[in-house]
Amino acid sequence: MIDNRELAEYLCKRIKEEYGDLEIPTEDDLSFWIQQFKTRKWEGHTEWNEMYKINVWIEDKDDI
Repeated sequence: MIDNRELAEYLCKRIKEEYGDLEIPTEDDLSFWIQQFKTRKWEGHTEWNEMYKINVWIEDKDDI
């Protein structure tokens, strides 16, 4: 199975080939987004955690 870094490198390369000199996400950004997508439920957001110095996933709750 391909890891997040390899997938991010591939996506970065393909985006550059397709869109040229447009501003695109870095490999680190893509790797982070891929990791977040794999580990979270569908709805939520990230918030910075000062204690751990990382972004953490916060699941959005419906208040209905």
